[in-house]
Amino acid sequence: MAEVIRAELLEIIKRIELPYAEPAFGSRENTLNIKKALLSGYFMQIARDVDGSGNYLMLTHRQVAQLHPLSTYSISKKTPEWVLFHKFSISENNYIRITSETSPELFMQLAPQYYFSNLPPSESKDILQQVAGHLSPVSTVTREQTMGEKCPEAAEQRCALQ
Repeated sequence: MAEVIRAELLEIIKRIELPYAEPAFGSRENTLNIKKALLSGYFMQIARDVDGSGNYLMLTHRQVAQLHPLSTYSISKKTPEWVLFHKFSISENNYIRITSETSPELFMQLAPQYYFSNLPPSESKDILQQVAGHLSPVSTVTREQTMGEKCPEAAEQRCALQ
């Protein structure tokens, strides 16, 4: 039924000579741009599946949560390794909701450096440090360590996220 209506609308558009273009919603470039926009705003709300079974460790809070049972990823049984989430709810089980799959490479490109340097130590942070080393010729962690050695008071004055 929907295809019939779509075909009729296309015929009308062509008949009255209106400009028409296929939507670019599903293109890879558009999807990547949407992920970049989300990550730029919600960079503090990223989590990693630490054991492959859907237990996500939130990088900032160091709390473990699972994907909400009604999440598309839960329904499809596909659990991405890294997710960006919008909501965290505490109930009998901790859940993260409204999630989007992301990658550590994209996170390291878009997350502010001060945020990354103040993350608590974890396996996830180690992975991100390795990614940062591959993205730039001089690792961002190495630059911070060098700065701390040259000017120890500057290293002590950086802001700590709570």
